[in-house]
Amino acid sequence: MIGTILKDLKNLKGQIAYYVLLFAVFFVVSALSRNIYYSAGLSIFFGVLVPVTALSYDEKDNWDKFALASGISRRELALSRYILGLAAFLPAWGLSFVFMAIPALRSFENLYVIITYGGLGLITMDCVLPVVYKIGVDKSRLFYIFLILIVMLLSVGAATLVELIGGDPVAVIAYLLVGLGIVGLFVSLGISVSVYRHKDF
Repeated sequence: MIGTILKDLKNLKGQIAYYVLLFAVFFVVSALSRNIYYSAGLSIFFGVLVPVTALSYDEKDNWDKFALASGISRRELALSRYILGLAAFLPAWGLSFVFMAIPALRSFENLYVIITYGGLGLITMDCVLPVVYKIGVDKSRLFYIFLILIVMLLSVGAATLVELIGGDPVAVIAYLLVGLGIVGLFVSLGISVSVYRHKDF
């Protein structure tokens, strides 16, 4: 499975440089504008963008058929893409907490926004990957675009809720979303493994 992840990282070498540059630009813009939404919001999509891009390369090259023939299990193949997604999402999300070191941005409201966006990022990955495994990258693009729109609306709604309500209720919602995202990872992985076991390559 480690070899599969390393293979994905090698295939994505050019895109990873672009993603890092894009995040760096959004990070700087957030810091200069004193608005964390740019950087924290972008991190939501990293957990999906990276593994789905890797899957698109694999579909073109029929990689899964070769991997299964070489002895890699279907569960390992499914799990490797989740690990790849987390490897992209967690650093991007984690860097958002750096804003808490800037006095002008240090507030409970901003902290709750970052935590909320983390939950939304995990939930997005939980929802997208099983669909991609089921119907493929190309056919799932419409679903992915639709989900992006929903997540963007939820992000705006969450940010507005934080500003209007604040305090303990928002903290509960923020941590609840993260909890749902974490629990959802196991459910999502189980669904993906089940889909993979019944898939004919």
